[in-house]
Order: sequence, then C-alpha cells, then structure tokens
Amino acid sequence: MSANQIMQSSQNVIELQNNQLAEINEATKLMHEAKVVGECYRVRVLFDTEHLKNDKDYIAVIEDTWLRTFKDTDPELLETAVQEFIVSDKKGYLPKPGQIVELLVKGVESIKHRRHWEKLERLEREWLFAQYNNDE
Repeated sequence: MSANQIMQSSQNVIELQNNQLAEINEATKLMHEAKVVGECYRVRVLFDTEHLKNDKDYIAVIEDTWLRTFKDTDPELLETAVQEFIVSDKKGYLPKPGQIVELLVKGVESIKHRRHWEKLERLEREWLFAQYNNDE
C-alpha cells in the first residue's frame, strides 16, 4: 500500500468518525428535546384546562418556549424540578418556565450543598483513617 493510499484511507476513517459523531450529537439533541417536551406534556396533562385541549397553536408556543428555556438543562434535574412543582403547587395553574427555573436553581444549590458535605465527610473519614494508621 502506497503512502497516498494510506493517507486517503486515514482521511476516510476520520471523515467517517466525524460523520458518526455528528449523527450521535444530533440524536442526543433530539433525545434531550424529546425529554423536555415530555416534561412539558406531563405538566400540561396534570394542569389541563379547556383552552389547552384543542388549541394546537397555544400548545406549540408552550412547547417552543419550554424547548428554548430548558435546551441546556439536564433532563433529570428538569424532571426533579417539575415533580417538585407538581407536589408543592396549590393553585392548580400551568407553571411558567420561570417557576421551574426557580426550582432548578434551588435543586442545583441543594446538590452543591450535599456534595460539599459529602466531600467534608470523605475528608474526615480519610483523616480519621490516617490517624488510626499513625497510632499503630
């Protein structure tokens, strides 16, 4: 095999890998969008009102707003925030994205707080283990 053939073969492999990577990225984006729309749908079903049942334009606007608002949000965090809203809401109205964002911020702060304490506990265990080993 000549050097040119090897170079061409390498370029074909790289091009194939780049195409596969692009397809994977697109599939990931579509899956994420589906999860966001799924959460939006879940909220719509739970807080269903007469005007939402048949108004396809209104539903499209709501879904588009949710997609744009939560496009970079971890789907698990979004699901947790929506669940928190469902559990704590007493008004029975469809949530505004800002209400979900507020719960997301609380959730992220809670996770950071929990991780901080987990790190402190791990450091304390390591310190105690080191002290125990030094005593021997």
